[in-house]
Amino acid sequence: MSILDSVIFCAFLCLVGGIATASQGPVNSKLGQYTGQGLSSTIVFALGAVASCVYFLIEVKGRPPMNLAMMAAKAPWWAWTGGVIGAIFVIITILVIPKLGAGTTTAIIVCAQLVFSCIIDNFALFDMPHRQYTLWRGLASVGLIGCVGVIAKF
Repeated sequence: MSILDSVIFCAFLCLVGGIATASQGPVNSKLGQYTGQGLSSTIVFALGAVASCVYFLIEVKGRPPMNLAMMAAKAPWWAWTGGVIGAIFVIITILVIPKLGAGTTTAIIVCAQLVFSCIIDNFALFDMPHRQYTLWRGLASVGLIGCVGVIAKF
């Protein structure tokens, strides 16, 4: 049994991820004030690449699978766009947080993430399992948009 089979541990990891995501924008934005927006994005991704490589080496116990290139070649084209999507996210937060603040920026991003995630589920995009965008999910989405409005206003 893996520790990832524990719902509680997975929920804890999600909390850590949420804290990391909320922190990432302000931290990156501050670096951008000192190094410039483009360079700060480059630094962020370079350091992220190093951290990801360390995790990869831990995951494979220092021995990547022999058929790694063949396995990677089978990935659909859109599976290779994650780095570009991540760069878009980082660059947007670097540009926007100084204007809107961390709370408003994060609220808009999280709302967009949740609504689009429901759309992904509903249409089974990116090979995700289908999960219908029900009336309750729609009402929750409207509530999220209202919450963003309140956070932005006050």
